[in-house]
Amino acid sequence: MALIIGTIAIINAAGLLMIIWAFRTSLRVVGEATWWFVVGFALLSFILITRGLYWDVAMPIARAYAPASAEAWRDMVHGRMFNVVFSGLKMVSIYCALKCRQALIPEDERHLWPWWIAWMHPTKIRFW
Repeated sequence: MALIIGTIAIINAAGLLMIIWAFRTSLRVVGEATWWFVVGFALLSFILITRGLYWDVAMPIARAYAPASAEAWRDMVHGRMFNVVFSGLKMVSIYCALKCRQALIPEDERHLWPWWIAWMHPTKIRFW
């Protein structure tokens, strides 16, 4: 089972890296909506990749081939508390996504919608 989970983590990592590479040209102009989106997505992808490789590949290998080292590492990072690193980085990617949303608001309204409330724009749902 660990082999299947590890293989899936590696395939997911490769797929996310392909998506990031596909949108690399959007990083040319800093501060535009697409730039914020790609930075946020790339950071979130990095988190998903590293978290998946950490929990689904590295830790099972360490437990199987170096159990004493795996246990020492677990004790050093207080087990699952290591997830705080991943969660902190996720907060940065959320910020980037909200900055993207703010950058998509028409320029004449943008000053009324700081990044932390830009997700509520527009105030009415418009289909036309």
